[in-house]
Amino acid sequence: MVAVTEDRLVHRSRHIIALLAAGLLLWAARVEAQALPKIEGPVTMEQVVALALEHSRKVRASGADRQAMASMRREAVAGFLPQVSMNWYLVNQNMRPNLYSSAGETMARNLQSFGTNRAQDLNVTAMWPIFSGGRTYYGYKAASARAESATEMLRGTEVEVAMQARLDYIATVREQENARVTGELQRQTEERLRVTREEFEAGKVPQLYLFRDEAELANVIQMDTMARNRAELALIALKTTLGVDLGSPISVAEPLGYEPITVSVEQGIRQAVETHPDVQAAARQLEAAEAEVRAALGRYLPEVSATWMYDWQRMRNRDESFEKPEGYSAGLMMTIPLFDGFMRENAVATARAKREKARELLVQARQQVAKEINQAGLMLVAADRNVEASGKGLDQAQEQFRIAQERFASGRGIQLEVLDAQATLTRARFNVVAALADHHSALAMWFKATGRVR
Repeated sequence: MVAVTEDRLVHRSRHIIALLAAGLLLWAARVEAQALPKIEGPVTMEQVVALALEHSRKVRASGADRQAMASMRREAVAGFLPQVSMNWYLVNQNMRPNLYSSAGETMARNLQSFGTNRAQDLNVTAMWPIFSGGRTYYGYKAASARAESATEMLRGTEVEVAMQARLDYIATVREQENARVTGELQRQTEERLRVTREEFEAGKVPQLYLFRDEAELANVIQMDTMARNRAELALIALKTTLGVDLGSPISVAEPLGYEPITVSVEQGIRQAVETHPDVQAAARQLEAAEAEVRAALGRYLPEVSATWMYDWQRMRNRDESFEKPEGYSAGLMMTIPLFDGFMRENAVATARAKREKARELLVQARQQVAKEINQAGLMLVAADRNVEASGKGLDQAQEQFRIAQERFASGRGIQLEVLDAQATLTRARFNVVAALADHHSALAMWFKATGRVR
């Protein structure tokens, strides 16, 4: 008995382990199926936009909303079609007669009254709404408008994601350029420290120069470390926006170039008011709200529907023979609503309030688009001026640094002049990078404000 029990325990343990292993495999497969895509290699800004539109979770979630709204529109079509149900009853009762109702949510509901102790019934019931006061039609119109609004919302999400992908790409390039500037500054400082150390050992410069260069190098190393850290963080933000694995070994392939662009704010506003997805989505929501008002008003009108049923029965009382009636019934029903405790009045008031809100949201969407276009246009103008000014500033800073180095090498200048000129040159390089990044950022915001992905 003990051996048998142990064998059963061993067998049961093996069975449990096998089930656990199978469950782990299924879980691993599900995790693998949900894993983020992994990409590698250099990417351009346009490639980044395409990747974001393909893999972004925000775009996929908005696409799921659009599918849900499209399904609700197809669901609203059911109100125009007949509904059919098949019902079977098996009754054994001591108290009679009793009324039984079919289960389910279909409109083709069946009610049966059984006046015998035992009964079996099989029937097919159909109902077709002929007129519902316009509620079915306007309900479909509202669902259709919401489906179109969801499509526009998806477009709006794509525009927003494309802008964010551009901004993250620009931020990554900017931080990497800043890191390149700090890296170059660190190499120059290390070289100057090497020369200063040699001259100090040869007795040509005081020890103060050596201490100052060492302190300057420590400061530059800290600056370079922070710049490289910001570059890594910007790259992580870019991968997150793209919806790809954070371990993806990607790099940016385009520098921050500059091409002057002329835009028209007035023309941009005119086009955006007609085509911007946010404005179009708000307009579709207003259409849905107007349809809901018409549907609510339809509750004051009579409703007409047709019904048809074919029925097979087998019934009897105790100690009696079975009766087997069979037949059909068909008819028209009209319902005239008289009073429902002011439900209709309040439903109409609610629908009108929602319509007013939708109308205000449409006005707000147009104002927001006009505001964003004006802001992006002003940013583009300012960015163009900053690019020109920063370029001139860089030329002047380079010339100042060259003169300071020559003066110090010839013994006519002091070390502090070189340090000041180098700090000015570094700031000028940072300003050029910032101006180019601002120009590209303003262009990305212009695309978003005008409702364009590209």
